[in-house]
Amino acid sequence: MQKMERFHDIQPLERPGITLRLNGHPVVAAAGETVLSVLNAVGLRQVARDDHGQRNGAFCGMGVCHCCLVQIDGRPKRRACQTLVQPGMQVETLVNRVCGEVQP
Repeated sequence: MQKMERFHDIQPLERPGITLRLNGHPVVAAAGETVLSVLNAVGLRQVARDDHGQRNGAFCGMGVCHCCLVQIDGRPKRRACQTLVQPGMQVETLVNRVCGEVQP
């Protein structure tokens, strides 16, 4: 499977020693980086689906707005902006337990 490329980093990624899976694709990250920063780096802007099925993008980036909720390691509604990446982490976007399964 092809690795997702990080085209939108503000600065070069220092020590990209972590690999996680984002929507089934491997992507590199650095220790201390949040899931949201990885999503931004690969260009994913619509990251969550609210309880009405509408797509959301991150708004505040600090855990207040709940607009960046993703599924992490099978657990739904995790805040991407406050979750630090871990090796082997599985992140799924546009998933919402209330709405059901992943929708295009």
